[in-house]
Amino acid sequence: MSSVRTPKQQRSIQTKKRIVNAGFHLYAQKGIHGTNSKEIAEKAGVSIGSFYSYFKNKKTLLLEILEDFLDQVYLTIWKEMENVTINELGRNEVKFIIENVFKAYDIAPTFHSQTHALRYSDPDINRAYERERNREVTQIRYLLENNKQRMRVSDQEAAAIVIHNAVESVAHTVKFIGSKIDEQRLINELADMINNFLLHGSQEG
Repeated sequence: MSSVRTPKQQRSIQTKKRIVNAGFHLYAQKGIHGTNSKEIAEKAGVSIGSFYSYFKNKKTLLLEILEDFLDQVYLTIWKEMENVTINELGRNEVKFIIENVFKAYDIAPTFHSQTHALRYSDPDINRAYERERNREVTQIRYLLENNKQRMRVSDQEAAAIVIHNAVESVAHTVKFIGSKIDEQRLINELADMINNFLLHGSQEG
């Protein structure tokens, strides 16, 4: 079997893109264990040989798709940060970021839930999610450090982890499990809770 190659010509780039798109839809629909390389190749309209010329196996394809997906999640959460005054963090800014987290869960919810479930049994998938978690926590900590003179918390690192976990837990429940309470009500309460937890004066922002 030939080694995996990086496409350079436009035709090769498009072929790889079709394989990636086919894999994305099949993994979301059937999960990685319910999908095989032959199915992906057929859906992409390429030969199985073409599949293996770009990917070692279906797992390497999944990991590449997952990394791209997590990049989209990160950009969705932290986009338009020019609307946030970095050193004047308040409730409005907190709410803006929380709303972006909820939007990120809408990018590809089926693929997200399928891969998220696998992180507990697959070390490679878990590492990808852990890298994303660390990136998110680092960004939150950066915001806290830039507002440390206004913060009531003294341990920004621990506070960043607590905030990340709280928001992710609520978003995960709403988007993957379901909630009887309206999403916006939960976002508002999260914004109040985090603002009161962080800042001197519960009405700041």
